[in-house]
Amino acid sequence: MSDTEVKTACGQCSCIIMYTSEFCVFCDAAEEILIEALTNFGVSRAVIRQVDVETEDACGCRTDDVTMLPTIKVCDKHLTGLPEEQSMKDAVMQAIMKDCFCE
Repeated sequence: MSDTEVKTACGQCSCIIMYTSEFCVFCDAAEEILIEALTNFGVSRAVIRQVDVETEDACGCRTDDVTMLPTIKVCDKHLTGLPEEQSMKDAVMQAIMKDCFCE
């Protein structure tokens, strides 16, 4: 991560990170589920940090624990594959209730 990159209070590059690639089959659908969950809680989609696993060095977000795509990190929760809507809503709600959540 470069000196100009801003980290969250917990040291992550963002509170919500979506790991994708050009060839990810379910990434668009997973992003729609994520955006719907954010919208339900009045959170802008701008909070999502998109990370292409092919070029991750450019943004500074680590990909060493990403084992499949899509992977969505919502605070300390990792959702992989096509997440269930309720699982995503739960993860988003838990994240926004934390004092460190950044929009």
